[in-house]
Amino acid sequence: MTAKIYSGYRADADLSWRRVEQHWPRPPPVWQQSLLAPGSLTRRLQALSDGTFKVRVLEEGWVQGSAQTISIFGKRKAAQIMWSRRVLLCGHGQPWVAAHSLIPFSSVQGSLRQLVRLRDRPLGGFLFRHPQLRRGEPELVRLSDHWGRRSVFHLQGKSLLVAEFFLPELIARIQREQHDR
Repeated sequence: MTAKIYSGYRADADLSWRRVEQHWPRPPPVWQQSLLAPGSLTRRLQALSDGTFKVRVLEEGWVQGSAQTISIFGKRKAAQIMWSRRVLLCGHGQPWVAAHSLIPFSSVQGSLRQLVRLRDRPLGGFLFRHPQLRRGEPELVRLSDHWGRRSVFHLQGKSLLVAEFFLPELIARIQREQHDR
């Protein structure tokens, strides 16, 4: 049942993804803290969760590239099969972020083969260990009562797409933490 609730949260979903400066009005400041933070989301969630951080895998496996991935990866890579991984990042037993990653087959060669064997380990935990990791400019999307972002990451000359949809429960937790300080 949980997977169905979050099935629309896809990196290649045909949503109104736009660069930050193209959004008006801008996301409220409490949302911007998460959407525009440059570092590891995993580390921030781990700190916020007081040791309760968990990755719940909803679905993973090989899929065919979609029409939407052509504009992201280019025609050659988008024609490949891709590793698709959809997870919930949870804290205090609640889903805080619905995440979806798409990784072209050519990007999971060599040492990056580990990306298809993460299981319930966070992708960010793997990516942000590499100092040569580069993140492309994020695109944002506004949904009814929350926001999402997606970015193309580049590591060892390989690319992968990661989308993170920040759920209202996360923002409520952040606000409680700020209020309690």
